[in-house]
This record gives sequence, C-alpha cells and structure tokens, in this order.
Amino acid sequence: MQKFESIRRRFVPDISARLRLTLILGGAAFAVFTLLRLALLAALTTPPAERSLGDLATALASGALRDLSVALLFAFFFMLLLNLRGGAWEKKFGRGAIRTIIALGFFLLLFSAIAEMLFWDEFDSRLNGIALYYLMFPREVIGNLQQSFNIALYLPMVAAAALALTWALRRPIAHALDAIPAKRARLRELGAAVLVLIVAVSLADTVPASVSANREFNQLAENGWDTFIEAALTNDQEYDGVYPTMDESEAIVTLRKLVAQSNTTFLDPENVRSIRRWVDNGTAPKKLNIVIVTNESFGSKFITVLDNKGGKVLTPHLDKLSKESLFFTNIYASGDRTVRGLEATETAFAPIPGISTARRPESPGMYSLPSLLKSFGYQTSILYGGRAVFDNMGAFWSGIGFDPVWDQSDIRHESFTTAWGVSDEDLYTEALQRMDEMAAEKKPFLLTLMTVSNHRPYLFPETHVTSDPELTGRANSARYADWAYGDFVERAKSHKWFDNTVFVFVADHSEKINGAAQVPLQDMRIPVLIYAPKHIAPQTVTTLGAQIDLIPTLLGKLGFSYVSPFFGKDLALVPEGGGWISAAHNFSIAYGRPGHVVVLQPKNPTLGYSFTPGLAPLTPETPDPETVKEATALTQTAHRMFYAHQYHMPDTDIWPQRTSPSTALAHESRLEPTKVQ
Repeated sequence: MQKFESIRRRFVPDISARLRLTLILGGAAFAVFTLLRLALLAALTTPPAERSLGDLATALASGALRDLSVALLFAFFFMLLLNLRGGAWEKKFGRGAIRTIIALGFFLLLFSAIAEMLFWDEFDSRLNGIALYYLMFPREVIGNLQQSFNIALYLPMVAAAALALTWALRRPIAHALDAIPAKRARLRELGAAVLVLIVAVSLADTVPASVSANREFNQLAENGWDTFIEAALTNDQEYDGVYPTMDESEAIVTLRKLVAQSNTTFLDPENVRSIRRWVDNGTAPKKLNIVIVTNESFGSKFITVLDNKGGKVLTPHLDKLSKESLFFTNIYASGDRTVRGLEATETAFAPIPGISTARRPESPGMYSLPSLLKSFGYQTSILYGGRAVFDNMGAFWSGIGFDPVWDQSDIRHESFTTAWGVSDEDLYTEALQRMDEMAAEKKPFLLTLMTVSNHRPYLFPETHVTSDPELTGRANSARYADWAYGDFVERAKSHKWFDNTVFVFVADHSEKINGAAQVPLQDMRIPVLIYAPKHIAPQTVTTLGAQIDLIPTLLGKLGFSYVSPFFGKDLALVPEGGGWISAAHNFSIAYGRPGHVVVLQPKNPTLGYSFTPGLAPLTPETPDPETVKEATALTQTAHRMFYAHQYHMPDTDIWPQRTSPSTALAHESRLEPTKVQ
C-alpha cells in the first residue's frame, strides 16, 4: 500500500494539473463558440414568423456538438503540447513559450469570433472559401479592415483581452508546468489525448450536414473553424459521386435542348460531349468597339427602375441610361464573387461547384469573348482598378486571351485609392486615354473594365458626390458608382470613336445575399444595359436570363455569325415565358426556369423552390422533376467538359471554324423571339 500511495502521490497530482489546464482551455473555446452562435442567432435575417422552432432548436443543438468537437481539438493541441517534451517546460524559456502559445490561442479564439461576426454581416455565412481567398492577399484585406473598422484600435483590445485571460490562468498554468511527468505518465496522457481526438472526430461525424431547409439555420449550426478548414480542403470540388448524375448521352441531349435556338445548328454528333453550334446572325456584322464595364457589387436593389422602390434615389444616371439602352431587367448573377462574375461575362461558362474556374489551374485557354473577337480582327484588353494579382485575375485574363492586361499599376495619373484600388472616375479617365490610343490603331477594340469603388470600405473622392449622412456607406458608394459611370459615358461622347462604340454595363454580382433558401436567388438579380445610341434601339427586355447570356446576346445584337461553344443563349431569341438561370453559392448550384428552382447539394437531397423573378423569397416545394433533370445535365456536363479540356481553345489557338453540321439541328426552330417592352 505504501508503494501504491507513493506512486499515486508522484503521478496523480501531475496528471490532474495538466488535465485541469487543458479542460479549462477547451471550455474557454466552447464558451467563445457558444457566445458567437448566440450573437449570430440575433443577426438572422429570416423573419421570426418564418422560423421553425424545431429546426432552430436542432440547429443550436447540432451547433453545440460541432463546437464541442472543435473545442476538444483545441484542448487536444495543448494536451499534446504539454506532454511531448516532458521536462522542457521546466526551463525559463520553455515556461515563457507555453504561456505565449496559450495567449496566442486566446487571441485566435477572440479575433476569429469578431472576424466571423463581421464576415456574417457581409456574407450572411460562416467562414468559407471567400475568407480563405482573402487571407491570400493580406495587402487588400488588411487595408480594407483598417479603412473599414480601424483595426489599429481593435487589435490591441483583442490582444489585451487575450493577455488578461492568460494572466487569470497563471496559477493553473504554473501548476501544470511545475508537474514534471515521468515517461509512463506522459505516455498515459498522450493516450488520453488520442482518445480526445477520436471523440472529437466522432462527434463531428454524428452531426448531419444539413439540419433544415433554411440556409441560415444550417449556417448557424456550423462552426466557423470547421467550415474554414473544409473550404481549404475542398474548394476544387469533385462532382461525380458527390452530386446527382445522369446517363451521359441523355445529359448531352438535354443540355443541347437548353442552348439550341432558332438560328443555331449543332456541329457534332449527339453522342459527342459538345454543344458547339453554328450561330447564324447574318453576313454583315457591326464591328463596333465594345466596352464592357463590370461594376463591383452593383445589384438590382440599388436601381430605382428595378428593386430600389423605397427611400432615396441612388441611381439617377443609370435610370436615365436604362431608357436609352437595351435594358435587361431579369438577369441573375452566376454567384456572389467577382471571379464568378468574370467567368460568366468573359467565358459564358456555366457555374460548377466550388471555386470559380477563374481560380482553377485548368482555366488557361478557355473559350472566351476576347479569343472569339480576335478571330474578327479585334484588339482585346482589360483594365482593372486594383491589383491583377488579386484572386488570380491577371493570370485568368491572360489565359483567356486578353492582351494587354492593365491594372492599378498601369494607371498613369495621380489617383484616389483605397485598399482595393483606384476610384471609378480615375479608372474611367485612364480608360478614355487607352481607348484613344487603341482607336488610333484603326482596328476595332474590346476593352473590359473592372471597377472597385462600390466595395467596403466604401470610400470615394467626394468632389462630385458627397456622402449623405442619412444613407449607409454602401448606398453612398453606389451613388458614387452611378455618377462615375454616367460621367464616363458623357465624357466618351466627345471622342471620335463614340458613335462606333457599344457600352455594356453589368454587375459582377449583387451587393449582399441573405435569406433562408440554400441559394438566395432573390438577392442575385443584377442590371445589364447595352448602350449604342447610333446602332441599338432602346428596349426593356423582361426575359429571364443568366449572366452567361451576355456574350451571345451582345454578339447577336451586333450581327456576328460564329461557332459557339458557349453555355449562354441569345436572349432576343428566347421564347416568351422561357429562359433559364444557373448560379453557384459555396458548394451548391441553383438552376431555375420561371416557376421553379432546384438546388443541387453535395451528398444531400436536391431542394426545390417555387420561383418568381424579383425580391420575393423562394418558397420550398417538392423539386420539379424536369427542372432537376435539366440542372443535372447542365452542371454535370459543364464539370466534365472543363476537366476534359473540352471547353478550351484548340492547340492552334485559332477559334473553331464552321464544318459540316451534324444531323442534330436546332430544337427550337419554330419558336418566336421574345417580346420586348
């Protein structure tokens, strides 16, 4: 007994001290995660009347299990740390190091909680791939945070709180460090650490991936650390075995029906995975200069003639131009990221799960508008208000045929700048100079512009537009972006090339999405205006359309006949009541026609919603079978084509030419063009 008591006195107090500290640290992590979830619960945008108490309780319980799982992993790290080196923590340096690591752990917990609240306010989501991308570009992100939230003030406060918590635990830390474990005790506690790891992983596996049909409830049930790591591991999402699939030959036939129009003839047999078709728009194309302005975050909620029905007018210039342009009122963005919008407006490629193709290494050589226009003798260039290195944009643009690619560093005059780049008016000033130079080459040109002003921190030169204190920063920035574009068009009128130029205004995505639907399409409507007063008559088109329809619609209006590999369609030829849209949000893909929307999810049942274009939230319904079939055919085929390099230019780098057509002619040859108002 004395020997047993001697052994107990030698080992048990030591083990207890170390275990006590790791339990405290794990409990602290769990407490922070729980408080964060309660804060996010208060920030839900789903109306209280539409909240199912049962689903909400399930979300909170599932979230608690996820939090416990991550908290155990947090504790596991420190349990491992305290036992790996045995007596190393006796030394002064080692004791200081462990205290520093604990303080850093508290700092990470607190900072990530604040960051997640800000992220939720902007994206109505837990930390995901967007947060991951932002970390890759610290210059823009840190600058944005500093200009938006004054991190120079908040970071020291978070650091002080972390140090205070570490100081409050000074005795448990000291006891744990004073307890020098023998080898057998260390092995025993390492075994306990492994057991904690197994329990943590098992807990995570027991929580269902989806707890409700309400997207916000599903996000509430997540843990931000977990979703962030998942995004890092799965951004390049697989399709087969994860999403619904169908027979390949049936998928090709179904997809061809979606893209066929009265002026198209397919060029490959139906057993070939291809949608290449001859688009016959006549033999007299108008080779106008083309200027496409992709405006940052400019959703329909800003536009008076679209969805800004109350409060102050924010867009008087676009409202005026909409009456002088070919104006599309029911266009939906391909996603909620700039690179997703660029993918749509520059390659007309249907969205696939995960990150945009613009960020995937297989993107160089994709079929694109600049590559096509080069075959008609066009100059092709792009001017970005920020740094082209951000989000792989520069590499993407070069890879799809833009040459040259100009960015913030190429702007040749003193400019107003934020963390994201130069102001819109400075971008347009540079663009006018570049267009003068390109016009001197006596060849038509494509110039695409990407703006940055309508983005947090919502700062702009207040020379012509001053901030209205009654409006939010986002609304004031939209007012400025509207003025800057209107001023750009007015200044362009004094240039010789104006009468032979078509101006396109399109948003990369809307300003913010939220709501219960897995893909909240009601927040993804964007304006599209095509303006060429000498060539294109003003019309308002209400046809349902996707962002990927911009290229075929523009080329159709200009009378270009060409071989089209594009997933988009010419909206001028869509029958009344027709049209379809496709949009990505995180790892889900929404596809819809008037009346119905379905959402394809990874390893989860397909969701169905009734759908009416506009701001009305999607209403859950049983998925419409035909819509599910079309959604599956579109997304499956797009994914397989991309990775098989079947949506890429040939090795000759020459745009495909018309060959003898197959017997698979257009399926919609008898349909009448859509009516316009």
